Amino acid sequence: MTIGMLGGSFCPPTKAHLELSQKCIEAGFCDKVIWVPVNDAYRKDTNIHSRFRNEMVRLALDGQPNISYSLHEQDYDRIVRTFESIQILQSKYPNDKIVFIAGADKLCMKWMQREEFVRDFGYIVTNRGDIDCELEITKSPTLSKYRDNIKVLHFDSDVSSTQVRDNIKNMGTTSLVSDSVLKYIQDNKLFV
Repeated sequence: MTIGMLGGSFCPPTKAHLELSQKCIEAGFCDKVIWVPVNDAYRKDTNIHSRFRNEMVRLALDGQPNISYSLHEQDYDRIVRTFESIQILQSKYPNDKIVFIAGADKLCMKWMQREEFVRDFGYIVTNRGDIDCELEITKSPTLSKYRDNIKVLHFDSDVSSTQVRDNIKNMGTTSLVSDSVLKYIQDNKLFV
C-alpha cells in the first residue's frame, strides 16, 4: 500500500486539504492519505494551540474513507522536521510505502537530506503559483535522478488557511471548511 503524508499546521483544515487528499487517491498516486499536524514547537504567528488544530483535523476527517491523521509530532516538545516525521510514520507502517504530498514550492527549497528524502520516500507535488513542476524537476540533478519517485498532480486551488481565518475574522463565517469545523471554530471563538 502507498500512503500519502500531508503535513502542515491545519490552522484550520480546509475543504481544499480534503480535496487534495481525495485527488491524490483518485489519481492512483496513493491508496490512503494521513494528515500530520505540526506540534506547538513550530512557531507561526497564525497558529493556535495544537489541541484546537488537532480537534479540527479530527472533525474534518470524520467519516472520510482512506483519509486519517496521525498526531505523532505531538509527542515532541521541539520542531519535528519533515524528514524525521516521515521516518516516524514509516516506522508505524513498515510494510507500506510513504510519499510526501507537497506544493510545487517545496521542489524549489533546499531541504536537509533532500536526496535521501526523494530516494527513500518521494513526492506527490501539486501546482502552486507559477511554478512549473516539470521544469523544477529537470533543473535539479537530485530530483532528476529520482524522477520516478515524483508524481505531479494537477490540482488548482486558491484556497488558503489564511483566507479562511480572514473570512472568520471579518464575516464570522466561511464556506471553505466543513460545517463541523466551522461550528467548532465559532463555538471556541477561534480566529476572531
